[in-house]
Amino acid sequence: MTRTMYDGVDASRLPVSAQLVAGYVDGLYKWSDAGWARFPSSVKVRVAVFSNTNDGHALDVEPGNATPAQSVDWVLMRRGSGFDPTVYMNLSTWPTVRAAFQARGVAEPHYWVASYDDVAAIPSGAIAKQYYNNDAAGYDLSVVADLWPGVDATPNGAPAAVSVRRNDLHADLQLNQPVVLTNPAAVLGGTSQLLLASDFGDATVRVALFSLSAANWSVKQYNVGRLAGAVKIALPPDTNKISVELTSGPGTVGLDVLA
Repeated sequence: MTRTMYDGVDASRLPVSAQLVAGYVDGLYKWSDAGWARFPSSVKVRVAVFSNTNDGHALDVEPGNATPAQSVDWVLMRRGSGFDPTVYMNLSTWPTVRAAFQARGVAEPHYWVASYDDVAAIPSGAIAKQYYNNDAAGYDLSVVADLWPGVDATPNGAPAAVSVRRNDLHADLQLNQPVVLTNPAAVLGGTSQLLLASDFGDATVRVALFSLSAANWSVKQYNVGRLAGAVKIALPPDTNKISVELTSGPGTVGLDVLA
């Protein structure tokens, strides 16, 4: 099943009977409290336009608002506040947004895509699609999945649980090709863990950690044995950036970050 959502810059132009409504929590078109109060029975989707706004269910990625790169920081910030966030962007921008998350090794959020083709069908990999725009009427229409994690309440009325992503990143290291990533613990708090494992033979891996307090890199070499189990390296919040490189050994070495 799917549902229909109305959104617009002026809350007064949206029907109060809408199943879902979406409006802005910041920026030039921020909805007032009275605007939100017009929809006592609607599921409300709060949209931020600035990546430094620690509010909202979704971030608006488009020219003049947040950029694809900034969407990664916003998602990490919202997850750190206990939310399960969504990123909105045009269908043509979607690959760029996805690439930004993959490049930084951050688990992707839910996606709300826009394509004004009047086809009320959600693309694979998205949670909602904005398919209709009517500036004269003052609203857009989106088709939305029956359950939108991070937005909808559970059947008993409690907020939907945040999806726990224990494995925040996996990559296969290739010889002399460093992988650079941001430490999840630096944003989420607590301690992350880096795991290195080899299935194809013994290997040597260079790991460089950047400490915020010391403002420098520390570098260590680790021997990763095929039969010795995974090498485990703790990543405290003070560790910001991590660079990992396979410097010798056959085949590939698997890299995982758990948070």
